[in-house]
Amino acid sequence: VAGAKQIIGKLRGVGPVKHEIKSMDLQPSQSATAIVIFVTGSIKIGGDNPLHFCEMFQLVGTGPGAYYVHNDIFRLNYGL
Repeated sequence: VAGAKQIIGKLRGVGPVKHEIKSMDLQPSQSATAIVIFVTGSIKIGGDNPLHFCEMFQLVGTGPGAYYVHNDIFRLNYGL
């Protein structure tokens, strides 16, 4: 799949997606304007059985109430 239209079409064709957050841990980062977040939970795609996941990302502030994702790691955890 290549190109924005094809990628969006593929994502929309997956079906409904539902996330259930089980836990969320937050801690300050090295910079005073950044925070590291670790989330665990399950994701259900198109009515199938839920898959467990974990995600770690870092939000960095660019101004009052404005952030961007600096790093993001997402993993599906099979066999749990």
